[in-house]
Amino acid sequence: MNKKQKLLQYLKSQKLMSLSTCGDKPWTSNVYYTIDDNFHLYFLSEPESRHCKDINANPNVSCSITDSSQKVTDKKVGTQIQGTAVQMTDIDQIKKALESWNRDIPGFAHIINWENMEKHIIKSKVYKITPTSIKFLNEALYGPEGTETFKF
Repeated sequence: MNKKQKLLQYLKSQKLMSLSTCGDKPWTSNVYYTIDDNFHLYFLSEPESRHCKDINANPNVSCSITDSSQKVTDKKVGTQIQGTAVQMTDIDQIKKALESWNRDIPGFAHIINWENMEKHIIKSKVYKITPTSIKFLNEALYGPEGTETFKF
């Protein structure tokens, strides 16, 4: 497994990310996400939330994904991501993202699904983040404070 595959494996092992946006002022939200094999990240959120309004005004985002259960004595691992975010509009892609989200974050498929979105039972929409760079901190792979930045 090469280093980029190890990065993808790590990102698939996590479920929660800190998403930073900037409208007039910076803002950070925690969102559950899923990721595809091309490193696109998908999350659900209400369009009226501050971070989604920020995305509509400025699609540039940054994210941080790390395992918060790491001990201070553990070899550190985590990511810092830059990219662009958009609200998805293609129905087939939305359905695929929802299927992935419910597979990776089980328990709400009876609520979080296309039918409930279409009927406006839930207000959340699916957003897609396309990374431009991912900085991968992985001390087990790169040594103390070792990182590699992947460009997309």
